[in-house]
Amino acid sequence: MYVPVCDQCNEITSSFGSSSTATTSAFTVKITMVECTSKIKAPEGCTQYFTGTTGTLSTYNYQSGSGVLLHNQDYCACVRSERTTCSICYYSSTTTFFMSVPNAIAAIGALGFDTVCGVKGIGATYANGGGFDYITIPNGRCSSPPTTVATTVTVDRYCGTEFNCAQTTAIAGTPANTVCTNSKPFRVCVHSDNAEYSFPAADGEGTLANNRGFQLSYFQQTVCQANP
Repeated sequence: MYVPVCDQCNEITSSFGSSSTATTSAFTVKITMVECTSKIKAPEGCTQYFTGTTGTLSTYNYQSGSGVLLHNQDYCACVRSERTTCSICYYSSTTTFFMSVPNAIAAIGALGFDTVCGVKGIGATYANGGGFDYITIPNGRCSSPPTTVATTVTVDRYCGTEFNCAQTTAIAGTPANTVCTNSKPFRVCVHSDNAEYSFPAADGEGTLANNRGFQLSYFQQTVCQANP
């Protein structure tokens, strides 16, 4: 976690829940000061910062799929663009992406992108709630290198129980599960609210299995993605 500080005295306070403060609990925190001119300094607005042409990023408390998505999150995980890189692609398995179930409808959760993500509370559109938690990937689209242009549309928001790119604007069809973008700086931003809706019980985002957060792998490419 990268935290911006000033060159004067800085005080950082951490709060732990009562279940984590038993006499047997212990915490080890490593702190590294990064100079403002350092090449490893995270860009502005990046809470997490990754380097390398390939890698993996996940939400806080993901715990290899055994954790739960934290409430009220609003941060970005950034990936440094390598010297010859033009685009980056993200992908996940069907068991490592659980970011809400819009309107508690499994079919929407399996094809969550664009306007079904980021819907607050309960309303006329989503009577069962569950549509807010999402991530953003600016100008995301299906993998579409210039040599094999894919059928795709660009969208920024992704949610639900499967990570998929948008081939059309409709929430239907068979999506692909790799999302690519040329937009720099490369970043995935996480947004969650403080409510989990559990109706119906089997499909609602309040079910732990539907609300664990995500783990995404990425790889950078020297070729740019073709515009749809």
